[in-house]
Amino acid sequence: MERPALAAILLLLAPCAALGGSPSQALDIPVEEWRAMASGRTVTYRIDGDLWALEHYFPGTDRVQLQLHDGTCLDGTWDYQAPHYCFHWGGQGTSCFRHARIGSAIVVIQTEAGVDTPLMQDVTAVSDAPLACGPAATS
Repeated sequence: MERPALAAILLLLAPCAALGGSPSQALDIPVEEWRAMASGRTVTYRIDGDLWALEHYFPGTDRVQLQLHDGTCLDGTWDYQAPHYCFHWGGQGTSCFRHARIGSAIVVIQTEAGVDTPLMQDVTAVSDAPLACGPAATS
């Protein structure tokens, strides 16, 4: 996948207004809590109810694998500098987000140069299911 393709995918993220909240209402999830929830597991992200991606966090490491809705996978690493979680996709660049709660919902808010954008994803599941890169994801 070329870098412009990743950028185009990120632009597909839903505006916060569609989810009934805004980044200013979000309460950041501490990195220790995110690690405890995601380590060794797969997180499901949706936009307007539609599957956007699955992301597997490898236990005990900073490695992640992202499977987009079309089955394409990206391997990368992540790091945290409060309140930003940044993902480095081998040859595809870096994308940064805030992982937060708005009410009872867990959301991922895209940031650019450390500033929240109006683009947000819903975290709808955290499971032990592995990724199956190649065929379209259906979870």
